[in-house]
Amino acid sequence: MGETFRKEAWKVGKVAIFLIITIFLVLPYLIQVSTFFHERGHQKVLTKYGIKNSYQFNLLETIPNFFNPKQDKLGVTRFDLQGYKALDKYKRTETNIAGIISDLRFLFLIGFYLALINIYLFYKVRFKKQHNLGWILAINWILFMWLLALVQITVANITYASGDVYQLVRFLRI
Repeated sequence: MGETFRKEAWKVGKVAIFLIITIFLVLPYLIQVSTFFHERGHQKVLTKYGIKNSYQFNLLETIPNFFNPKQDKLGVTRFDLQGYKALDKYKRTETNIAGIISDLRFLFLIGFYLALINIYLFYKVRFKKQHNLGWILAINWILFMWLLALVQITVANITYASGDVYQLVRFLRI
């Protein structure tokens, strides 16, 4: 009975270690990747219209900032505000929406890969009768958590006062 208990305890311990590592280390950096592409979307449009811009982030503060509910952004694009204000309303809209479009692309890709992995999981269980699926479930978990976090961040970006849509509406009145 002691040996069986140790084996089962080790299995539970491995799962706990995996969850802690993915939640507290992997997920914040996956979100940082999404943030980079979000801000890159803004930068591409700003550059297209000749507005000087730069992207600033801090990889050392990614983890504490990810878990700070008062943190607005994990990275930010700095740009010439006067140049932005000089754009017409359509160009401003394109600039602000570019980040959200990037987020939607990530959501689609993550959802697509999640679907493919689940189809593969079904195939392995149903037809191959293989039940050693630890790595498939691990990837499934990571993609699902990334998808969930990105959905929440995208919704906040659309509805929150410092988000892209609110900023667009604020600057369209100028």
